[in-house]
Amino acid sequence: MATINLTQNTKQNYINDKFILPIVILIGIIISLILVKNSSSESEFPKFITDPFTFSTWINFCEDWMKDNYRWFTRMIAGFIKEAYYSLEDFLIESPWLFILSLLLLPSIAAGGLRLGLLALIGTMFWGIVGMWDAAMQTLALMGLSVFLSVIFGVITGIICSQSDRAEGFIRPILDTMQVMPAFVYLLPAVFFFGIGGPPAIMATMIYALPPVIRLTNLGIRQVPSETIESATSFGSNRLQLLFKIKIPLALPSIMMGINQTIMMALGLVVLATFIGAEGLGTEVWRAIYRLKVGWAFEGGMCILFMAIMFDRFSLALSKSPEQDLPKNKVAFLFLPQNWDDNSLAQMIEKPLRILWDSISLFFKAICYALSYLMKNIIQIVNKNFAENVKIFINKRVFLFSSILILIFIWIFDKYGPGIGAFPDSLNMSFRKPVDVSVAWLTVQPNFIAFTKGLRAIVYLYLLHPLDIYLTHVPWWYTMGAFVLISWVSVGVRFAIVCAVLLAFIGACDLWMESMITLSSVLVSVLICFVFGVPLGIAAAYSKRFDIFLRPILDAMQTLPVFCYLIPVLMFFGGNIVSAVIATVIYSIPPMVRLTTLGLSQVSVTVTEVSQSFGGTGFQTLRKIKLPMALPSLVMGFNQAVMMAFAMQVVTPLIGGKGLGRDVFGSLAKSDTGKGLAAGLGIVLLAIIMDRLSQAWTKNQRKALGL
Repeated sequence: MATINLTQNTKQNYINDKFILPIVILIGIIISLILVKNSSSESEFPKFITDPFTFSTWINFCEDWMKDNYRWFTRMIAGFIKEAYYSLEDFLIESPWLFILSLLLLPSIAAGGLRLGLLALIGTMFWGIVGMWDAAMQTLALMGLSVFLSVIFGVITGIICSQSDRAEGFIRPILDTMQVMPAFVYLLPAVFFFGIGGPPAIMATMIYALPPVIRLTNLGIRQVPSETIESATSFGSNRLQLLFKIKIPLALPSIMMGINQTIMMALGLVVLATFIGAEGLGTEVWRAIYRLKVGWAFEGGMCILFMAIMFDRFSLALSKSPEQDLPKNKVAFLFLPQNWDDNSLAQMIEKPLRILWDSISLFFKAICYALSYLMKNIIQIVNKNFAENVKIFINKRVFLFSSILILIFIWIFDKYGPGIGAFPDSLNMSFRKPVDVSVAWLTVQPNFIAFTKGLRAIVYLYLLHPLDIYLTHVPWWYTMGAFVLISWVSVGVRFAIVCAVLLAFIGACDLWMESMITLSSVLVSVLICFVFGVPLGIAAAYSKRFDIFLRPILDAMQTLPVFCYLIPVLMFFGGNIVSAVIATVIYSIPPMVRLTTLGLSQVSVTVTEVSQSFGGTGFQTLRKIKLPMALPSLVMGFNQAVMMAFAMQVVTPLIGGKGLGRDVFGSLAKSDTGKGLAAGLGIVLLAIIMDRLSQAWTKNQRKALGL
C-alpha cells in the first residue's frame, strides 16, 4: 500500500513539474496581452524617477572636470602616440612594396611553413592589386601600434592578476564590462580627451582589445602545474625566478592565444575608428557605404579579411613548431595540405616546389656559412672562443640571417640602385565593376524582388512588429516583474535582485522604450538564427562534404568587418528595421551553426549504436537521442548568438536600426559622452541579463543529462 502511494506521489510530482510551469507561462502571457490591449499608449518609466536621475549629466560633468584639470596629461600622451603612429605610418607607406611584402612573407614562412607564406603573399598582393596599398599600410600601422600597447599593458596586468587573488577579483568585473560594452562607446571619451585622428583611435583600440590578453595571461600562469612549481621551489628558485623562468614560458601558448584574440578585436575596432578621423581600409569601406558602391566595399572588405586571416594564422602558428605536424618518413608537404600527400597529382605539383625550396635553402645556407666564416675570422683576432660561438649562432639560424640579408638587399637596392618604389600600377586589377554589375542585375530580377519583399514583409508583419508592439506597450512594472521572476526561478534570489537593479537603472536613465525596441530586434534576430542555424549545423554534422564547404564561409563571416554586411543588405532590402535584423542574423548565425555541429559530433557513438540496435531510425535517433544530449551546446550557441546580436545593435542604425544603438551612434556625432555611455550601458546590462539566463539554462540542461 505504501509502495502504491509512493508511486502515485512520484507520478503526481512529475505531472506537477511538467504542467505547472507551462500553465504559469500561459497565464502570464494572457495577462500581458490583456494589458497590451487595454493600453492606449506606449509604456514609460515614471517621470518622478527619470527626471531627478540625470546619469548622462553626471557623466558629462565629470568629463568636463577631467578635461579642465587633466587635459594637459591626455594631450601629452596623444602627442607621443601621434609621433609614433605617423612615424610608423610614413615608414610603411614610403618603404618599397617589395620590402613590406618580404617583411610579412618571411616571418609567415618561418612560423607556419610555405602554406602560411602563400596566404601572406596572396593577401599582401591583393592590397596592391585593388589599389588600396596605402590604406592597408595605414590600417597596419594603426593596428600594429594598438596591439603593441595592448600586449605590453595586458601581459603586465595579467601577470599581476596571476600573483594576487585580490587584484584578480578587482579587475574581473571591469573586464566583463569592457568585453560586452559596444565598441562605439570607447570612441566617445577617446575623442573628447585625445581629439580626432589616429591617437584617439589607437587609445580606444588599445583599451577595447585589452581583456583577452589579460584574461589568458592570468589563466595560463595560474594553470601551470603545481608539481612543476614545487619542484622548482625545492631547487631554490625564488618568486621572480619561478615567474620568469617557469610560469611565463609554460604559459606562453595561452598568452599567444590572448594576443591572437587581441589582434582580431583590434582589427575590428580599427575599422570603426574611421568615424573619428582615422584613415585606412575602414575609410574605404565607409565611403563605399555612403555612396552605395557594393564593388568598392567588396574590395575593402576583402582587404580587411585577408589581413585578419593572415595575422590570425600567424599568431596561432607562433605557439607551435611548423614541423611538428609533418608526416614522418615522407616528403615534407610544406606547400599542399597533408591529406593530399598520397595523391599522385599533388606529388607532381609538390616535387618541383620542394626542389625549388631546397635549392633556395642551400643557396642561403652557403651565404650564411660564408658570413659566419668571415665573422669568425674578424672576431677571433680579439677572442677565439667568442668567434666560434658567433659562427655556431649564425649557422644555427640560417633562415633568420637569410631573411635579414634579403631585407637589407631590397632596402639598399631601392635606395642606391634603380629603385623599386610603390606598388606598380601595371599589376592593378579592379573587381568593382563586375560586382556592381552583378548586384545591379540581381536587383532588377522579378523573382529576386518578390523574394526580398516577401521576406521583409514576413519578418516585419509576423515577427518584429508584433513583438515590438507587445514589449513597448506592456507596463514597465510587468516586464520588470517577469524578468525578475524568471531570474529568481532560473538562477536564484541574488541574481533576481541584481536583475531588478539593472532594469531599474535602464528605466531611470529614461531608456526603457529604446531598450524594449533593442530587445525585440535581438530576440527576433536570434530566433531566425536558431531556425536556420540549427538545421545547417545538423547538416554539417551529418555530411563531411557540406561541413568542408560551410567551414570557410563561416570563417569569412566571422572575420569580415560588420560594415561589409550592410551594403548588400541595404541594396537588397532598403534602409529599414528589417534590414537591421537581417544584417544582425548574418553576423550572429556562425556560432549557432558551429556549436550545433560540435554538440552533435560530441555525442557518443555507442549511444547512437544502441539506439539503432533497438530499431530507431536516423530521424528518431537525432530527435530523441542526439539533439537532447547536444542541447547544452545548442544553448551555448544561442548564448553566443545573443551576445553578437547585442554587439551588432550599435552598427545597424546606419541602415535603419532603432533602439539603444541609435542613441549611441547619435551621441558620437553630437559628442555627448553621457548619453552615449548610458545607452551603451543599457545594451551591456540587457546582454548581461540574457547571458546569465541562458547560462543558467545550459547548466540546468547539463545537470539533467548528468554531465
